[in-house]
Amino acid sequence: MKIDILGTDFESFSFSDEILSAIKAMGFENPTEIQDKTIPAILEGKDVLARADTGSGKTAAFVLPLLDNLSNQNVYSKIGRTQRFNATERVASNCVQIIVLVPTRELAIQVADVFSELAKNIQPTLKCLSVYGGVKINPQMQALRGGVDVLVSTPGRLLNLADQNAIKFNQVKALVIDEVDRLMKGDFQEEIERIGKLLPNKRQNLMFTATFPESITALVRNVMTAPEIINIDEFEDELEIEQRAITVNHHQKNDLLAYLIRENDWRQVLIFCSAKRTCDNLVKKLEKREIEAVAMHSNKEQSVRIAALKNFKAGKTHILVATDVASRGIDIDQLPCVINYDLPRSPNDYVHRVGRTGRAGEKGLVISLISHHEYQHFSVIEKRNSIQLEREEIVGFEVDAVAPPMPKKSPKVKKVKRTKKQKGSLKREQETTRKTIDHYDQKSNDVESLESTANAHIWGNLKKK
Repeated sequence: MKIDILGTDFESFSFSDEILSAIKAMGFENPTEIQDKTIPAILEGKDVLARADTGSGKTAAFVLPLLDNLSNQNVYSKIGRTQRFNATERVASNCVQIIVLVPTRELAIQVADVFSELAKNIQPTLKCLSVYGGVKINPQMQALRGGVDVLVSTPGRLLNLADQNAIKFNQVKALVIDEVDRLMKGDFQEEIERIGKLLPNKRQNLMFTATFPESITALVRNVMTAPEIINIDEFEDELEIEQRAITVNHHQKNDLLAYLIRENDWRQVLIFCSAKRTCDNLVKKLEKREIEAVAMHSNKEQSVRIAALKNFKAGKTHILVATDVASRGIDIDQLPCVINYDLPRSPNDYVHRVGRTGRAGEKGLVISLISHHEYQHFSVIEKRNSIQLEREEIVGFEVDAVAPPMPKKSPKVKKVKRTKKQKGSLKREQETTRKTIDHYDQKSNDVESLESTANAHIWGNLKKK
């Protein structure tokens, strides 16, 4: 974690002894600049919109002040700090006090773990829970029955719980939207808008992001009240992250990737692909070259995803091939190298991929493998992120002057969309057809049985059982 140049310390925020001891146990020494700027505003109960690069300590920037507020009876009052949280005034059944929205399951687990770790000394114990899709909903519904102080959730699963009447929002004191730039894309945007209508109007709103896209403007205007806007720009110069762009023919990417892994003998490598199928295929191709790798994407079972990330963090897995599901807020200490096998679709996602390496003051390396059809898109990424990288070539993998033909893709079979009435009619027809086939199959069996008996003199007498 980058040490703040202002020389402040966590004691200056007047945190409770319980929180200060947890901070010390986690090894935090001085606050980062994003923490130094946002924590006072959050403690005062203000709405905050904060931007800082990945790896800058954004999670602790909202976790610490929210926990400190929770440990007092009144979330907005800083008077009488010695009066601790009263167990008789705990959150009611199925209610929550703080909701944190994140884009991925892995980030939900990680953020909830940070809350739990920093709240471990607070008495009475604060209940922190993460909920997400891809797993059974019933255990999560049961966990909510006793009430939850901090709920970290993906938007879709939160709405699922609301539809099941498993959660009540009347006691919500604060809403945090982490990685808000990602959550204002596609289906996420609609889900965020639906969630906003379910929450009480009087609440604290916090938004954290690594980029400031236009898509978040409407959300900020509709949700936040006189927000304190904090924009930290200095990290890019201070983080020791080397970025490289290597040109290669598209059909040689696999060979070049294997060559780079062997030649550099990296302890850990995170490889990003644009599609789930590409991840699986790349793992197979690496294994054919006797390089062990593990794939992680949204089609994998949640238990498999958790195990893959856990083993990668622990160093048991050396190569993780993932979609952008791993680019959002996943904290991996001392990750030396990130490789963009495919370029991200959005220039903003490039920022998040870069942020997986060079964390906690360590040096990092990001390599983008770009083929002819990706030249223009990479130029857009450079322009949007104010970078300009020299195009490199590796001996033995020089790029052709003219782009070689791309492999032909199999045509996609379009699914016929049917109404519920048409689906019901089709199901009945299929059932009728199945019964007819079963009927004729039975007749055929009867005929075969008769024929075998009639022709017994040809095949020999049947043995008695």
